[in-house]
Amino acid sequence: MTQVQHAIVSRELAVAALLDMARRRGLHASEHEAEQAWDKVTVKNERERFPAAWRQLFARHTAAETPFHLLTNSQLPAWVLGEGYAGVVTRVAEGDEPAKIEWIEGSVPPDQTSFDKALVPVAPLAETEQSYLKEEKRGVATSAIFNAVKEHAFIYRRVAVASTFINLIAILSSLFVMQVYDRVVPNLAYATLWFLAAGVFTAYVLDLLFKISRLRMTEAATRRIDEALSLYIFERLLGLKLDRRPSRLGSLVAQVRDYESIKAFLTSSTLFAIVDLPFIFIFITVIALIAKWVAIVPAVFVVVCVIIGIVAYKPTAKLQQMNNDAIVRRQGMLYEAVAGGEVVKSTGGEGKFSDQWLTLTRDSSDKAEALNTLNSSVQIATTFAQQLSYVFIIIVGVYVIETGELTMGGLIACSILGGRALGTISGISNIIVRWHHARYSLKILNQLLSTQSDERHDRQANVKSVPLDLAMKELAYAYEGNEIPDLVIPALEIPAGSRIAIIGRNGSGKSTLLKLLAGIATPARGEVLVASLNYEECRQSWLREVIGYLPQEPRLFSGTLLDNLTLGMSMPSEEAIYAALETTGLSDAVKAHPQGLQLPITEAGGGLSGGQRQLVALTRMVLQAPKIWLLDEPTASLDSTVEALIAKVISELPKDTTVIFTTHRTSWLNYVDRVLALEAGQIKADLPPERLMQAQNQRPQSPEPGKPATAGGNSTVVNVGGQRK
Repeated sequence: MTQVQHAIVSRELAVAALLDMARRRGLHASEHEAEQAWDKVTVKNERERFPAAWRQLFARHTAAETPFHLLTNSQLPAWVLGEGYAGVVTRVAEGDEPAKIEWIEGSVPPDQTSFDKALVPVAPLAETEQSYLKEEKRGVATSAIFNAVKEHAFIYRRVAVASTFINLIAILSSLFVMQVYDRVVPNLAYATLWFLAAGVFTAYVLDLLFKISRLRMTEAATRRIDEALSLYIFERLLGLKLDRRPSRLGSLVAQVRDYESIKAFLTSSTLFAIVDLPFIFIFITVIALIAKWVAIVPAVFVVVCVIIGIVAYKPTAKLQQMNNDAIVRRQGMLYEAVAGGEVVKSTGGEGKFSDQWLTLTRDSSDKAEALNTLNSSVQIATTFAQQLSYVFIIIVGVYVIETGELTMGGLIACSILGGRALGTISGISNIIVRWHHARYSLKILNQLLSTQSDERHDRQANVKSVPLDLAMKELAYAYEGNEIPDLVIPALEIPAGSRIAIIGRNGSGKSTLLKLLAGIATPARGEVLVASLNYEECRQSWLREVIGYLPQEPRLFSGTLLDNLTLGMSMPSEEAIYAALETTGLSDAVKAHPQGLQLPITEAGGGLSGGQRQLVALTRMVLQAPKIWLLDEPTASLDSTVEALIAKVISELPKDTTVIFTTHRTSWLNYVDRVLALEAGQIKADLPPERLMQAQNQRPQSPEPGKPATAGGNSTVVNVGGQRK
């Protein structure tokens, strides 16, 4: 039998095997997700790569190796993996019947029906859920840091061992000086001198090696933790619900920047200072063994340094918080001014923003100056205590020498050890400052990342072949900070394949309704359903696969045209891309450009017109091929040519595709079979477009100023083209 080598499977085969197993177990993942999971995992042993990718793809799901001959039907389906092949065991061997294995497309099946090992997917247990919830109570960012440090605990244990030897060598050097002064110098014992010197030289070489090793281990651990944490925080930030994020993006970015404070606390200099702290007591103990009365001096001054740090903690904490708040306000204002540059310039508002910037800069500088002054004062005080300690060790030592309990060499050794002890404790002020900064930053990150997230680990619901009917039940939505709901929908049903236009005045709730249907806004109460599944229970990647959303102002990102067209999806074929470009009328322009699909796109699509950005975003939706199309004002500010292209794309969609769009243009009602009219956050009319047009034709020609026109006594208020009708 052949030994299974999980890591030998190719990326393409591994992705196919992951997706096949997900389908069999009722889970959902896109090909793009599976590729990302495979690329993202890092393992010490390549055999662990495949099960690690499965865990990455489905949070808290695991995969366990099991002897192939011990497989039971209750454990199926399970994988068998090896060089050039991947298969799924669907039936175990029974009697003369061999096990049934369905090979993944692209596999080269081996000439065997039995294997050493199988890999069995394992669903999360209830205990795991409880453990997860306990971690979440600690704080999202705190749990992430604990877990990251825990994964590298073996490195920190080695660092602790290296630190032990480094500090013992420091004791050895002081004892060397004591022996030289007490034994070598009085007797001019050169042989003893060179023997001791050789031993100390060897110890110092080891000390050098230990310090280099400790530094490299700490830097390696810090780098790995930094990569893992920064990626986790970034992904968690992207996963936050859009309507629950802080409204000021500049402040949001500044808050995320606070992670650098946590990173600074995990650097080698801080960790070395923390690891060395326990050795202060060892140094004082050695001093006590040499001369017990002398040991009192460094012990007292160690306590003094600790008291200085404790006294400075509260004012430092207060100033640190004030300084951080000032920085966040300044960064927020900077982002706001730069992002709104067109308005600032067109209105001549540079002076106002300059004044605000100067005021915030002065405020930030004042807080930073006060904080630096306090930190410097603490450092000066601890240094002064260290100097006094040295002086008093010498003074007390002289009196002890008089009693005969201490030699000259012993006094010098005590002064060296005392300086080492006080030198270590003098860094406590920096540790306290960094600790508070990291603690405050961690508090900010916990608050930020604890905001409702779309990326819940237990969101796995999905369907494959059920019609994707949409529904809303007892729904109410309110913007952050509003107590009164901005949108109320008692009931709404949208069968699969519907073509619906949403009309209403500005601020009536059209875009909000579309965002709720897109799953990027969350109702305050009630639920949004697709195929009878609550959005909040559906796997995000599945929702994004079946629901396409085109906002009023599509956003493009720095990169190439190809990057923007294929954002969030596995790379389509070139034929599929050009077919989509042909559909939206962009193919000729792309082919005519010398760089083709590699056309550079600047931030936010700079250099492209609004219509071009709209068509690029529309092409992306055509490539995505969702079953539900949601378009928010797809023709806003577009010329008739681009509008006609978008209308053509929508009209040619398959009949089972649901299309819902908001509009102010009556001509677009020709493409729908149903119209929803919104007024003040409520659906005031739900009717076919023919009835709406009939109502328009029957309305009074000259309604009284300030009063809406009505049709046939019906008080329904409808808005098309920006007018109340």
